[in-house]
Amino acid sequence: MPLNILLIFLLTPSLAINLLDLCQSGIRDDGSNYVHCARKSLSEIPDFSSHRLFNLAFDELILSDNAITHIHANVFHNLRIKRLVMSGNRLKSIDKNAFRELENYLEQLTLEFDSTIVDTIPEAIKTNLANIRSLTLTGLNLRILPTNTFEYMKKLEILSLKSCNLQTIEHNAFYSIEKQLRHLYLDYNQLDNRISMIINRVITLETLSLSHNHINQYELNLVNKNLRYLDLSYNGLMKLSLTNMTNLQILNVQNNLLTSEQINGSIPNQLKELILDFNSIRIFNKNLITEKNSLETLSLQSNDFLLNNSNTFRHLHKLKRLNLARNNIKTIPKGLFKFTYSLEHLNMDRNPLFPLSIDTFSGIESSLRNISFQSCSLTSNSLPAFSRLINLERLKLQSNLLTEIKPDNFFSSMSQLIGIDLQRNQLITIPSEFPSTLRELELGHNRLTILPFNNQTFKKLSQLITLDLSSNPLQCDCHIKSLYHWLLTHYQSELVPYVQWICAQPKELSGKQLGSLLEHEFQCENISIKTTTTTTTITSDYLELTTEYDKISSFNAWLKDSETAILEWSYISSPLKLIVYENNYKLPILYLNSSENYFLLEKLKSSTNYTLCLQINEQYSCRNLVTPNKQEIKFEQKVLSLSSSSSSSSKSNEKTLLNDIQYLIMGIACGIVFVLLILLFVVIFIIKQRHKFFHNSSKTIATDSYYQTTGSDTTQIGGSCSIEERSINGSTNHQSTITPMFYYCRSPPITNCCQEQQPYHFYHEIPFTTSSNHLNPPTCLCRPPIII
Repeated sequence: MPLNILLIFLLTPSLAINLLDLCQSGIRDDGSNYVHCARKSLSEIPDFSSHRLFNLAFDELILSDNAITHIHANVFHNLRIKRLVMSGNRLKSIDKNAFRELENYLEQLTLEFDSTIVDTIPEAIKTNLANIRSLTLTGLNLRILPTNTFEYMKKLEILSLKSCNLQTIEHNAFYSIEKQLRHLYLDYNQLDNRISMIINRVITLETLSLSHNHINQYELNLVNKNLRYLDLSYNGLMKLSLTNMTNLQILNVQNNLLTSEQINGSIPNQLKELILDFNSIRIFNKNLITEKNSLETLSLQSNDFLLNNSNTFRHLHKLKRLNLARNNIKTIPKGLFKFTYSLEHLNMDRNPLFPLSIDTFSGIESSLRNISFQSCSLTSNSLPAFSRLINLERLKLQSNLLTEIKPDNFFSSMSQLIGIDLQRNQLITIPSEFPSTLRELELGHNRLTILPFNNQTFKKLSQLITLDLSSNPLQCDCHIKSLYHWLLTHYQSELVPYVQWICAQPKELSGKQLGSLLEHEFQCENISIKTTTTTTTITSDYLELTTEYDKISSFNAWLKDSETAILEWSYISSPLKLIVYENNYKLPILYLNSSENYFLLEKLKSSTNYTLCLQINEQYSCRNLVTPNKQEIKFEQKVLSLSSSSSSSSKSNEKTLLNDIQYLIMGIACGIVFVLLILLFVVIFIIKQRHKFFHNSSKTIATDSYYQTTGSDTTQIGGSCSIEERSINGSTNHQSTITPMFYYCRSPPITNCCQEQQPYHFYHEIPFTTSSNHLNPPTCLCRPPIII
């Protein structure tokens, strides 16, 4: 007993530590504490109460996305939990009293079931959740929700029964909670039009989500006046009545079969968001949008909606977000936006628009913040229309036919711009001026070669975070150095070589990533004109006068040994820099004495690639070195000593070397043949011996019925049973010490002895007795298979 107590005290801390390692706990910003055990491959709920180091009172326990299939009784013993989340577990069963310990504490419960097993709401949920306020059940195969299902849940306010294969809800199913239920989610079921009669009884309902069902018409015509959110999307809805929804604020009926004629009534005055995407609404009914509406969001994507006159949106004075994408709109009527002077977000994607006029956006020049005209076949002639949007923050013109953007200060007038998306156009040039507020500039998949970016540009764009230049034929010469430096300083160093900014020119850099190159590789062609006193160096971006001595006319570098390099250059009078790249990694710059023309570079690493560059002003002269290891140096010295001999001796040495190689190859070939012959003889010998061995063994088995005292054997059990009792001499007399006999079943015909049993292997043991029972064996030796 004392030993058991000692073991409990020793093991409990270790188990607690393991549980603490498995699950994380913490405190959220709102002060609630939680234990997080999601995605830990748990097959059972951990026994928290057995670990003394665990706080047994916490607000939330998260066990989602594990492999828990059963909730046992008393598994929550001594726990005090407000929220329990077990989604993603495919539960198969729950004990009747599983939640009894949590009845006074649990307020929110989320469970997911295996729909192939569970077809009713378990009793533990119906009877042990008196204080539950939010209940989410997913994956049940209910079909029918019976009467008074929730009669013990007097405080239930939020109910979600998504993906429960619900086809029918009985009349009084919500009877006990119809005056307190506020949010109901019945998405992804099989409900039909009868649901509206049931829902109308829940008079306190504020949120109703019925998406992905089979409701083809819906009408609220009873006493429910509190509904604020209604989702009827993906239902095949063919008729919608908007009466008796005085407080409705959000209505989502996307992906249905509605036309303008099938929407009866006017939108409620309090409605702020109306989503009509993917229907067949071509025009608005005269009474659909009243003058006193409060609509802020209107989405009409993919309706073939017609913009046939400028008064279409005449009552939408409070509208802030408008989505007209995918409507085959070709023209925007003049003055269309003069009534929507509060509009901030406009989406016109995938409409084959004709060129926009300068006054297309009249009325919203100051209010518009985000605009998207992607895949609209716009050309550069339409750009002036956007220049008037002075407070624009995001401009998306991806996948159009833009070739240039003019004037050079086109974006400068939009002083609030944060993001510009010009991907997948045909741009050859871009402006050089951008607002200082810019954070994202996306220019991928164009035809840009030379970019107007210099140090001043990037200094002004101090907030720029994202720059995309992928799939452009960049010209990687001296003009691109500023862009190269920006890349090095704004991307993680390990990712820089893989950024898909590809060089197309010059030829020697074609196809290479900009980030994989070294700075000295970005060169512009120089034209030098020498005079007796001065040299004029002309490049494509500057003109510079220097003295004749300020040019490096020669620069040599060679290895003294594996750790030292000698550098020698022509005399110059200007300050000189030495830039060293060690395996493409830039080392700190060294400033050399201009009065000397040599330098010893020491402490080099063996077997390393070095690039040594001398810099004077903007001129570079570089040499490459590869340091060998010590053995390579000794070998090179031997080779050098051999090379000092005469040319005739070199030729004879080469001939001798070739002969030696030939003899070596022939010797190796002969050796291989000899070894193969020996192996062949050995294999033939083994085969003969094995055949002889098996031949002798078969004879022994046929005559000898006694087992050896050691070893094992394998036999086939089956057929009729017999005993091999005769010795070689046929005698029935046995020695005083009796060797155990081996009984086996042989020949197939009839019997119930070990039928259809497979061969097995077992070990034979020497008996401790010499009883004569060994002489009277059982009818058959039949044993269950033994796996060894």
